[in-house]
This record gives sequence, C-alpha cells and structure tokens, in this order.
Amino acid sequence: MATQWFCKTREGVKGPLTAVELKEKVRTGEVSGVTLVRKDDSKWFPAKEVVGLFEAAFGDDPEKMKKAHETELPGDY
Repeated sequence: MATQWFCKTREGVKGPLTAVELKEKVRTGEVSGVTLVRKDDSKWFPAKEVVGLFEAAFGDDPEKMKKAHETELPGDY
C-alpha cells in the first residue's frame, strides 16, 4: 500500500494525500516548512523534516524553496 500523508492546520486535518498531492500543496503554498504533517499513522512533525519534499517541489527554483521552507502560514500551528 502506498504511503498516505496528512496535513494538520487550524482548519483541521487534510488527507489522506499521496506524495504527489503533498508536493503539490507545497508548490501551491498550502503547506509550508512548519506545517505539521504525518505519514500513515506516525507522529506529527514539521513538513521541513520530510526528506526531499521541498527539493522535489522547487528543485528548479532554490529561492522559492528556501522561502516556502521557512514561511509560517496563517493556518499553521
């Protein structure tokens, strides 16, 4: 079974998401580096700890990657 991802914001939990959907949420700004995520039924942790997520989302634009990685969104905890 494929890994399922979940995002936790003040609006609630979003998911399950595929890795591709999570990457798209990073790319569109819905998920930042401080947004809490979890994989399957693991503990919550900041999205910036997902190895390769921000590189995959912004590999062609290091400045956008850095900004998204460090930005706190209004919906983040």
